[in-house]
Amino acid sequence: KHNNWSLCTDSVINFLKPGKEPDKNPLFLLSLAAVIKAVDKHQELLRISVATAGNDHRLGANEAPPAILSIFLGEELTALLESIESGKHHDNAKRERMNMGADIIPAIRKDNTDRNRTSPFAFTGNKFEFRMLGASCSIADANTTLNTIVSEMLDRFSDRLEGADDFNAAVREIVTETYHAHKRILFDGNGYSEEWCEEAARRGLHNYATAAEAIPHLVDPENVAVFEKHGIF
Repeated sequence: KHNNWSLCTDSVINFLKPGKEPDKNPLFLLSLAAVIKAVDKHQELLRISVATAGNDHRLGANEAPPAILSIFLGEELTALLESIESGKHHDNAKRERMNMGADIIPAIRKDNTDRNRTSPFAFTGNKFEFRMLGASCSIADANTTLNTIVSEMLDRFSDRLEGADDFNAAVREIVTETYHAHKRILFDGNGYSEEWCEEAARRGLHNYATAAEAIPHLVDPENVAVFEKHGIF
């Protein structure tokens, strides 16, 4: 089951819509940074939100993502964040055209978002798909967790932005710091591979193969604190 998740205002402004020039869209950049930081800092909470005995057997098999949390962004957004971190100019990529092998067939533009079916948390154009849920899982647990941890990061960002003299410069600073500190959570490759398990371990990412391993971390002080701060039981 895929849990399609995004953030919108009551007037239906989508925080996760990049627009034609995402490098000039501070709302999108901040929201993307908040998600990256939230998923990295609270990997165990997202794993716990889908932890059942049955789902343990599913994760990493039968077209289900692995138990290791990672985020798929795709080449375009990764290049954008790399350019922000390095301070280099970014040319917003134009969508490639697919070669259909016959001139008579009209050109079809290639989607530059997700084609990776092994990613547990993938950006798909204007939203994220959290793919670790099993068919028996309630989306309430996953969405409560997502909403809480992303709200926490946006709250931290807003504290810095409210006192900033130059808003756009402050946004770039936050995005740069966040990407540098949390890019270990980004992975566009094959989540099923043994190489990724080894690489994830080197990056310091969690790999809780079973619910019994994951659930005790619900009472880690940092996890208790984030729910307590936002008044969530």
